[in-house]
Amino acid sequence: MTHTLRAKAYHHIIDNISSRVGQPHRYITPDRDVYYELAKNLFGEQKISTHPVPEYMETGEIPRYCLNKAGLNSVKKILLCLGKCFPKMNFCPILPALVSLILHFSQDEAECFHSVSQLICYIDPNKRYIDQTFLTYRASCMTFGDLANRFCRGTRKLIASSHQNLFEFYSDWTMWIFADLPFTYAIRVLDVYLLEGYKVLYRFVAIVFSNVGKTLKSEYVVSQDTIRLLKISKRRNNTVKTEKLLEGAFTIPMATRRELNLLFNANMESLKLKGVKCSILILHLVESVDFNTFRSSVVTGTEMRVVWAWIPERFALFNPIRLFSTTEHEKDLSTLYSLIEGHEPTVLMIKTVEEEVFGAFLSTDMTERRKRKSEGLTYFGTGECFVFTVRHIPASQRIFVPTSYTILNSPSLPHQRSSKMTSSDRAIVSSVHAVLMYCMYSLLGGDGGHALCIEEHLEGGYSEPCDTFKSVPLCKGNFKIQSLEVWGVQNPKPLSHFPSKE
Repeated sequence: MTHTLRAKAYHHIIDNISSRVGQPHRYITPDRDVYYELAKNLFGEQKISTHPVPEYMETGEIPRYCLNKAGLNSVKKILLCLGKCFPKMNFCPILPALVSLILHFSQDEAECFHSVSQLICYIDPNKRYIDQTFLTYRASCMTFGDLANRFCRGTRKLIASSHQNLFEFYSDWTMWIFADLPFTYAIRVLDVYLLEGYKVLYRFVAIVFSNVGKTLKSEYVVSQDTIRLLKISKRRNNTVKTEKLLEGAFTIPMATRRELNLLFNANMESLKLKGVKCSILILHLVESVDFNTFRSSVVTGTEMRVVWAWIPERFALFNPIRLFSTTEHEKDLSTLYSLIEGHEPTVLMIKTVEEEVFGAFLSTDMTERRKRKSEGLTYFGTGECFVFTVRHIPASQRIFVPTSYTILNSPSLPHQRSSKMTSSDRAIVSSVHAVLMYCMYSLLGGDGGHALCIEEHLEGGYSEPCDTFKSVPLCKGNFKIQSLEVWGVQNPKPLSHFPSKE
């Protein structure tokens, strides 16, 4: 596409975005005249700005993107005027890159200012463009973390096992595209971003993150320096044709915008519980879980760090709390149930006498097993559950999620519970985690094999291939339990239920 055609396309797309902002809450978008007035008040007759960069810029750096000194000065002036025009915007690290790119395809500074203002003012919650506060930006980081957990589990394991803070690792995820990759690649992403909003960023960064994992595996490098990982990513991506990256991004099965928005809202609520507000002055409150003092009879601190990296981001913000342990409590299912009921979610972990370690993330409160009157087997749970192995299974097979996976439950069946489901029924509700209760044992899986079966007195059990999770046996088959623990999440109130769509 020629420069002129792309400029016309951007102008048309952005104007169309503005015209679709919902009534009656439509913002009055600042126009060219607003820019002229702001620029006159801020800079007077000066052509070069000597002002400090706006506070909402995280690093204060402006991507060059083939701009000369005059172009970079124009970007700075536009950013300053945007800061004055949107005083509530206090954290927006993506904005310098967007302004630098869009300026290339604008007639002048005023048009670029107006175009970016239209993106800022767009308020459809299911198609966001620009996060404007620390709280919303961090929630987006966590949402990407959840997607990376689904599509790049091996990379997450490598990072977590090297004792890096995953939360901080993702903190500049949008910059992996808009600041760290070549101009020709960035504008191709911008093309789709203007049409699709934030969703497409998740796609492209996921493919970049996937390439980080491939590089780490090939070079056998796990650095504790995040910058080094990003440099590895950039080096690898510079050797891959843009078309291949674009094609790869769209092969990733992605959740719907509505599902992403529900997950975003759930992550934002968890950040609020952590004490995070819109202000950027409380960065120190977003702390990772401290595993240095972690004690368990099943896993080491490093292994628990990996398991905690696998669970949804909104739970991983909080410390694990032990609810049940065979080394402390009576060995029977009734005791286990009595101690873990009322907690949601939970993580079940088992160590066998042969030192195998495996388990399951249980997304639903165990009290659900009694809420359905049924003579047959009872299924309940959500699509976020999974089974995993920590030891004695190759890394590529360490975590298994339900088939037909979606991030959230079916929109028409929020937090779905159902009894006597068929295999096809489970596919409709995202192959939800099936916990089948008998009087003698507990099963995870359902039709097509049981991923995990535990005897009533917690002495042993078995694991077999499971269609629900598409999993291989978590251990050698039959096993004897050396130790079993169930861990919960230490937070003020339940976080499992996604906020309803208002």
